[in-house]
Amino acid sequence: MITENSRNILIADDSTFFRVKLSDILVDAGHKVRFATDGKEVLKEIGIDPDGIDLLMLDMEMPGIDGFGVLKWLNENGYGGKFPVLVVTEAYELADIMTKIKELGAAGLMSKSFTPEEILFRVNRFLFPDKANGREQPEDRAILSVPADYTVGMESHTGFLLNVSMDGVFLHTRVELLTGTSINLRFSLPDSDRVFDVKGIIKWSTGKQGEKSFFGGYGVMFSTIDEEEKRLLEAFIESRAKKVEL
Repeated sequence: MITENSRNILIADDSTFFRVKLSDILVDAGHKVRFATDGKEVLKEIGIDPDGIDLLMLDMEMPGIDGFGVLKWLNENGYGGKFPVLVVTEAYELADIMTKIKELGAAGLMSKSFTPEEILFRVNRFLFPDKANGREQPEDRAILSVPADYTVGMESHTGFLLNVSMDGVFLHTRVELLTGTSINLRFSLPDSDRVFDVKGIIKWSTGKQGEKSFFGGYGVMFSTIDEEEKRLLEAFIESRAKKVEL
């Protein structure tokens, strides 16, 4: 989940705590971040260098010009669609503002209560729309953070799954694994008692830059998974998609 293709992200939020939280997550993942503390600063930053913004993460409740005002200004001044705008809020119920911000040109919406994995997953979907975790074609993938026991040969370890698709998972671990290695995985999905027991193959890794990061690890493609596990995975991915799509 660490990228070598660094992108420029403008975070607009009047909360120092949340600016620092987002910055830590995004910088750790390889991106460059700058800040605006209110709507006025957002407009100033955009006016100075609109081509230097790959993504705007926009709080809706800011002093002076709020998030709605920023979205309107973008449309009225020829910047609508110049870069994706990901609305981030805790002041509104997501369902209550979804239609309005979509009409104003926002590309996505998420709650401030999202986990680091969910935040990074959402951000990278907008920054790299044709690429999903090292794969060239986009696919349905759900973010999560659950422990997973895995075995390579005779050695057993514990890591974390940070996302899952119908084809495989992203496994966070600092144990060095080689591409092409066969692996046995045991894990459970959130709110489920079912223990998945699947086999997979390491297809790619974040490389050396992931060793000290929470987002370092490996892409694992399933090689053996039964039909019931496929059905449960599909239902889980669909339910997660409904919570994050605009």
